[in-house]
Amino acid sequence: MSQNLANREEVLSKYQIDKNSPIPLYYQVSQLIRQSIESGELKPGDQIPTELELEMKLGISRSTVRRAILDLVYEGLVVRHRAKGTIVAKRRLKKVLERLGSFTNEILKRNLEIYSRQLEFRVISAPRKIAELLELSPEEQVYYLKRLRIIDKDPVCVEDWYASCRRFPNLDRSYFKESGLEQSTYYVIQKHYGVQLERAEDTIDAVALNFEEAKLLNMQEGTSTLLRTRITYTREDMPVMYSSGKYIIQLAMNLKV
Repeated sequence: MSQNLANREEVLSKYQIDKNSPIPLYYQVSQLIRQSIESGELKPGDQIPTELELEMKLGISRSTVRRAILDLVYEGLVVRHRAKGTIVAKRRLKKVLERLGSFTNEILKRNLEIYSRQLEFRVISAPRKIAELLELSPEEQVYYLKRLRIIDKDPVCVEDWYASCRRFPNLDRSYFKESGLEQSTYYVIQKHYGVQLERAEDTIDAVALNFEEAKLLNMQEGTSTLLRTRITYTREDMPVMYSSGKYIIQLAMNLKV
């Protein structure tokens, strides 16, 4: 028995789902696999449990398993290979930006028009990953902003943004404008809270668009895009903002996002 097979079987043996839970089954399955990856039980290059193995172990349909895995593919956590099956993606490229600049400011400096259309703004309990990255207590409340970035009338990026409610009390969606500098999250936070943002850590990867994102960007579902996630730090080296944007690749290469 190969080491990867033995490891996969060990991981699979721990998986359990609650069929009486209101949480969708596909989401429960994707969370199990995600946790195995984040914990290091499944490492880059390892094959995850197969669709058949998951179907038999958990007693669920193949379509449910496929949707769970497809979510992980969209997130860039796993990659499908005909010969190898579905494997854990390699570690993503990281870079630390000492000269901090917002995407909005970079585009405006190029004399291009940039706009932001707010799709959603609400207060939510921080997802586990966001809480960890922003050093918050579990399920602490955060602001969640989803918006579409548009350059010269063409949609170019779908962006999700998170920040702590405790650190930025009474943040209002009206602070974020559709055009000009006031659409920049950096500008808004520094203007209204006097916080000095010092540096950011970017993670860059190639991922596919899901149906909703493809519709917003006028692209086909499954189109590859450049995913840039960014953690922004204050002068005191406190992580205060997390953003995740999917950019049309040709634009991203031209603008060097």
